[in-house]
Amino acid sequence: MKPSGSDVRLAVLSSDGKPVSETDLADAMVLDMDSMPAFAQTPETGTGTVVLPAPDGQFAICLPLNVAGFGHVYVYADNGGAGYSAAEVADKTLNFTFEAAASRAAAVVRAENGFRDAGTRPSSDYSTRMARAQELLAGARSKRSDEAACAKLATASLSESLHAGEMLVVEHARSRIAASPKREGFLFGANGFRYVDLGEKYAELFGGLLNFVTLPFYRARTEVEEGKRDFSRVAKILEWATRDGLEVKGHPLVWFHRAGIPKWLEGRSYEEFEATHRDYVLDAVGRFRDRVKIWDVINEAHDWANDLDYSQEQLTEMTRLAADVTREADPEAIRVVNSCWTWGEYVATDRNYSRTIGRPARSVLQYIRDLIEAGVEFEAIGLQMYYPTRDLFEIDRQLERFSQFGKAVHITELGVSSSVKPVKYDPIVDVHIKRHWHGRPWNEADQADWIEGYYTLCYSKPTVEAATWWDFCDPSFIPHGGFVDEKLRPKEGYRRLKQLIESWA
Repeated sequence: MKPSGSDVRLAVLSSDGKPVSETDLADAMVLDMDSMPAFAQTPETGTGTVVLPAPDGQFAICLPLNVAGFGHVYVYADNGGAGYSAAEVADKTLNFTFEAAASRAAAVVRAENGFRDAGTRPSSDYSTRMARAQELLAGARSKRSDEAACAKLATASLSESLHAGEMLVVEHARSRIAASPKREGFLFGANGFRYVDLGEKYAELFGGLLNFVTLPFYRARTEVEEGKRDFSRVAKILEWATRDGLEVKGHPLVWFHRAGIPKWLEGRSYEEFEATHRDYVLDAVGRFRDRVKIWDVINEAHDWANDLDYSQEQLTEMTRLAADVTREADPEAIRVVNSCWTWGEYVATDRNYSRTIGRPARSVLQYIRDLIEAGVEFEAIGLQMYYPTRDLFEIDRQLERFSQFGKAVHITELGVSSSVKPVKYDPIVDVHIKRHWHGRPWNEADQADWIEGYYTLCYSKPTVEAATWWDFCDPSFIPHGGFVDEKLRPKEGYRRLKQLIESWA
């Protein structure tokens, strides 16, 4: 999408009719109709107003909003599904809260109609919520001339339709699961990195819940000195997994993040990187081909992890190299292209994890499209979803977007916290704990609720074949994000997921 030369101006008011904080306005984005960001914003100090470039085609808008009665999540306005155009918003100020409420209600109704056609009968609780949302929306519409009064009613409507949308997609997922045979091959996983340190108690708890282990192939750790490769940690974890009958995956073969690039490789040319990565992939996959059949062949190569400042064309070709060489080393390998930040927020600001890119960034959705158009062969799309600041309805829609390509979808890394206690942590990790799903600080009960809803959505979708939690135990990548705590005591989320899996047996 390109700027049209016009702007779209939004007034963003909270449930009390007052301007929202500039913190939320700072994350406002213009989106294409696949909900992928195109442009960022210019907030006006203290006014609750934000100005965004209007693109030259149909577009949507989103920003995080603290919705009283629901929580603090990104909400979307797309003109009821039709999108906005530069011409129709020129010289207007849109009441964003009303637009978001109207668009959410329309999206939920569309989904309901589709689910009914598929045989799902929504619950009376859902119907009551949606009736209330529509009633409040009608009231907000009647107050359009009074922005504050309109925003108050629209926020109340939005809260109801946010809850209703979550109820709807989970009810539909449960209906699909009940009507389908057990999915024998579904992979419930986590990384198994801590087994080497924690031993048999860890293994017992892991195997009591999960059937899929991710193994560490980070080259910065397996080849600290050039030509001296040490896969001993992998071998120890693999010995346990094989003994206990767990499926395994290698992660990642190629990663252009500082944590994946050995120091001795710094400063090498693109051609030298091609040659040395070819050798590493052939060696790693070849060594373990009899026991490891699933591989994250490349990690976050959609501009996010790009410390070598490769062009998008070079990243595409490096993805091809990783996929092709994996297949050369093992013709039976399942190749996963793994990506993070799947809603593409970084695209709006043209930043990756460490710096401004200096050119337009590429979303994960566009990266996958480009790979397929370029003829890159791989079997599965890997998606990371840490602290997705979206509700379950939007998560469901996102899973559907990545299911359109006719490939398997693997949720390769995900997690939410069970606590908001301060943790001294690596500052590059974006924790997101200030925005709370359902309006409460993260705790064990809400983590368990989220796990139950999220895994139900995943298990109901034939395209989704794996879901891997990161990490299995605390301390974890996401602070307090483990299924078990630091003393290896299972949390409520562990117990809830175990009950859920057993109910599907």
